[in-house]
Amino acid sequence: MTGRNHTRRDVLEAAGAATLGGALSALSAEEAAAERLVPDESGDSEEFAVERERASSVFPQSVASGGPTPKGVLLWTRVAPDAHDGETPLRVEVAEDENFDRAAYRGTVPPGAFGPERDFTAVVDVDGELGPNSEYFYRFVYDGDASAVGRCRTLPKPGGSPDSLDLAVASCNNYLHGYFGAFGHVAEEDADFLLHLGDFIYEYAGDGMGDRSIDLPSGEEKAWGLDDFRHLYRTYRSDENLRRALRNHTLIHTWDDHEIVSDRWWNYETDAPETESHPRGGDPEFMRQLYVEGIRAYTEYVPVRAKYEPAGSDNRSLPADAIHENFRLYRSFAFGDLADLFVTDERLYRSPPPGADEPGASVPAELAAENPGRTMLGDTQREWLLDGMTDSDARWKLWGNEVLAAAFRFVQGGGMTVNADAWDGYRTERQRILSGLDEAGVENLVALTGDMHSYLAGYLLTEYELTASADDEGGGSGGQSGESRAGVEFMAPAVSSDNLVAMDELPNTATETFVDALQAENPHVEWFDSSHWGYATVEIGRDELVYSAYAVDRSVDSADAPKQLLCRYRVPAGSAELKRSGGERKPE
Repeated sequence: MTGRNHTRRDVLEAAGAATLGGALSALSAEEAAAERLVPDESGDSEEFAVERERASSVFPQSVASGGPTPKGVLLWTRVAPDAHDGETPLRVEVAEDENFDRAAYRGTVPPGAFGPERDFTAVVDVDGELGPNSEYFYRFVYDGDASAVGRCRTLPKPGGSPDSLDLAVASCNNYLHGYFGAFGHVAEEDADFLLHLGDFIYEYAGDGMGDRSIDLPSGEEKAWGLDDFRHLYRTYRSDENLRRALRNHTLIHTWDDHEIVSDRWWNYETDAPETESHPRGGDPEFMRQLYVEGIRAYTEYVPVRAKYEPAGSDNRSLPADAIHENFRLYRSFAFGDLADLFVTDERLYRSPPPGADEPGASVPAELAAENPGRTMLGDTQREWLLDGMTDSDARWKLWGNEVLAAAFRFVQGGGMTVNADAWDGYRTERQRILSGLDEAGVENLVALTGDMHSYLAGYLLTEYELTASADDEGGGSGGQSGESRAGVEFMAPAVSSDNLVAMDELPNTATETFVDALQAENPHVEWFDSSHWGYATVEIGRDELVYSAYAVDRSVDSADAPKQLLCRYRVPAGSAELKRSGGERKPE
């Protein structure tokens, strides 16, 4: 089948084929995206009159919300190009009830602010207009036609003390690799927020599962510029299950690599992004412009409270020579004194991984252990993360982490290898972070991770030995000898992207044998599964955190695609301990 790009560097090259600067702070409205719209407040209810019998085709990609604060959210929509007349304003209405009888806010966006120069999208900021820790309903109205009704939620007020926080967690939804039934189930979850850990889109064209196919405007096989990126976002948002999930839950998102291009890093010598996975990945000028246009489309289509400063009032794109200075995605979210969530950016600042000039993500462990100067986060972001978590008074410290933090060693070709694209390729910085948090007495650290198209539950250790065999380390269950647990890590699976079994690199009948061999080399990994797709939920309470892993059949194009609970773990507050408490391989 064409178009089935086996990414994640083919999921660790088939995993061997055999065996924070300063204290906690979210980006303020003043610091964040200049391209977000702040509507003019309107109290005239007649302007929001809706002809309810009219079709909602004016809003073909529906609505979404993101970037929550204690006093508001970002609201997103796109008006159909053939409906946009250049004269009619866009109305925004937020209410306490689904019938909009108790309006909380009404605003108006001028027609020139959501026109063709931003592909008819609008990201509207209502920060400062809503109450804390509250659920609202919202809609857009254009010339008497109303969008579907969305549901959004604000953060607790600073100093608040909520009893619980419920997250739905997802990642890696490749449109060509399967259907998004998992998002249909996410839409029905009683979750406070949807945490998406990257690869919201993939840069590929081609033919996929069933009736799925993508032809890019450029005619290329991979995204080549702004028109291609915009086309990809529109295509992905054509999926009704994804639209429903985004309507029902306020989104907290960070990117991984495919929002721009696979397996990307920053070459500090050329001061430009780089990759081996794009035909022009080594061309600094092209890659800077690809980033500029990928980020522009990202800020148009994803409601994310990021710093985004285009170059000048007439230029809607980042200056290509100052991407780091003008775009910042890493940020934090405070859920009262219950939890602080730190969402990192592990693609914009990372230096080249070990073996970057060789195809494949799997490299000899000895090579990964060399060159301690590599960075995943960059100096400023690393200190922001360390300072923020150390200074946090919240009970739980959550890390929205794109790539696997725990070591993941496997035997390949008679030698020990690791995935250089994950934190194993940046082991010195990983040790600095985890040891620093441990030495500072940071408790209840939980990394929530995507990227690897698999499920995983394991321990974060202050240091991992990459080169020796686990049998030689004397490591027991849950860790390696001499190293302490800094926290735990849970991985959300792919919604649809190919995993090891789908790539025929791991026969389904051999998964138990493979996992046994994997755990022998990685005793800190309690559970691993790369034969299913789906999503996870994380329920955070005062006394414990509960991770539940769900499998959803990606071959079924339905919100009712078969779903099953694979595994459930509980983590008691005050103890980095994984307690398995459920997991029945049968339909729920």
